[in-house]
Amino acid sequence: MTRKNLIFLSLLFITGWLCMGSCLAQNNTTAHGVLDAAGELGLTEFSELAESTGFASTLDNQGVLLFDSGSFVIFAPSDDAFSAIDDMDMNILIENQTELERVLSYHAVWNSGSFVNISDIDSARTLQGENLSINSTDGLMVNGANVTESIQYDNGVIYVIDKVLMPEKSSMAGAAKAAENLGAKDFASAIVAEGLEDRLNGQGLMGITTLGEGPFTIFAPSDEAFDAAKSTVDSIKKQDMGMIDLLGYHMVEAKDLINMTESGSAKTLQGESLAVDSATGYVSMARVSGSERYSNGVVYLIDQVLVPISLSM
Repeated sequence: MTRKNLIFLSLLFITGWLCMGSCLAQNNTTAHGVLDAAGELGLTEFSELAESTGFASTLDNQGVLLFDSGSFVIFAPSDDAFSAIDDMDMNILIENQTELERVLSYHAVWNSGSFVNISDIDSARTLQGENLSINSTDGLMVNGANVTESIQYDNGVIYVIDKVLMPEKSSMAGAAKAAENLGAKDFASAIVAEGLEDRLNGQGLMGITTLGEGPFTIFAPSDEAFDAAKSTVDSIKKQDMGMIDLLGYHMVEAKDLINMTESGSAKTLQGESLAVDSATGYVSMARVSGSERYSNGVVYLIDQVLVPISLSM
């Protein structure tokens, strides 16, 4: 074999290894979503229900800007747990999407860094709005249901439980409640007063879910930020549609994330764009200091009221 042939074969060998390494690297970065993880645990019923309602997209953080290390803790009932539900009750869940979303949301907790392990706390607020009781004295239990196994996925962890959990309230927490929980009560009140709550919650025209919008990324100024900008806000309130424009400048809808540019900006509901830097945790000149998930998006607490150029002029 000639020297030229040996060199050629060596290059082929090296190229093959590089390709293999590249493939392995790609495999290691493959997304591992909530349905992938649920499938590995054999959670057929939970997977089907989460996918049919779009709740799986929420649990995968799809359609929202991510600014912090928040993650989900999901308590997913096993197939046997779903089978134990009365047939009539199960049919009600399947046929009533609003009720089904409420029940599924009661099984998910958003952890924005308040705890390291779920076993470290004794109570956790769900996306539905009510709290779950956590007991780790003799194995992990949630509202009396036993945790049998768990698995990590890209945006959190799934714990398998042996019972379907039912919330007491017939309502579900929305964007305004999430803002309140973060300490942005003035912003939450403004959302309600200006009639934006239903839109942000994805209820759609006349309550028709298929006409709903979202998910939404909402930047809620803290109460301290609103107090500091009181004179500016009062002036804007006097303008025609002023508060609607001001509030809309703090909101980004999923489809508007397509407008993200290399400089890191996103188009708001008001129409102008916001500079966002998820690496440093800043949106425009405001710092993100906390987050709260709700069923149709995420609310971030910021330390300044953001004023668009059109209103500041």
